[in-house]
Amino acid sequence: MARRRLQGKRQKTYYPRMQSKLLLAITLCLAILSGCSKPEPPTINLYRAVHIGDIDQIRRNLYWHAEVNKPGPDGLTPLHVAARKGSLVVIKLLLQHGADIEAKDRRGNTPLASALLARNTLVADYLVKQGAKLDANALLDLTVRQGKADRDVIDFLVKQGADLDASNDQGNPPLHQAIIGGYRVVAKYLIKKGADINARNRDGKTPLQLARELQRQDIERMLRQYGAVSGSMDAADQRP
Repeated sequence: MARRRLQGKRQKTYYPRMQSKLLLAITLCLAILSGCSKPEPPTINLYRAVHIGDIDQIRRNLYWHAEVNKPGPDGLTPLHVAARKGSLVVIKLLLQHGADIEAKDRRGNTPLASALLARNTLVADYLVKQGAKLDANALLDLTVRQGKADRDVIDFLVKQGADLDASNDQGNPPLHQAIIGGYRVVAKYLIKKGADINARNRDGKTPLQLARELQRQDIERMLRQYGAVSGSMDAADQRP
């Protein structure tokens, strides 16, 4: 009787342990099979997936060897789109799968330029660290021309070696270019960052002279508030 009781106890403890081990083995097998199984083919193309930020569809496209550098209808590659949107996760995935960091869109802009025009300086910094070519003066001129040079963009480019008083191909420093575009806020950021408020462009004009010539009254008032002078001696130029 005692022996039967002992055997019964052993069976009660033995079978639950076996069931537990069997369940664990099945779970591990399913996990391995799941990890080794192929993802379903994508239902939208890579360009569209990046546009809407669908990470699952992006991963599917990359697994099924989508053309990672194929531009969309607007001439932007997936990496340009991700740079504009500021998605570091997507950018990392694309670069890992061969995205061209120096690809150019229809306007000749690289993903780095696209990031800065979208004011995504964190993305720009990451792209530079990944080897993107950087011409700080050219990028400063580009962002100023399009009125996209905010405080963070200017600060980033200055740290990368941009000269706030370097002239572009038309002979205009960034401050003059901001005045030409009518970008008062950009001009203010440049001045606060240290741009020469009385520098002359190729035509010998100071920012104040240029603002008066182009009838940018709001910019002219701001320049005077920061102590700008035109360089000429007529009464209008010397008024406070």
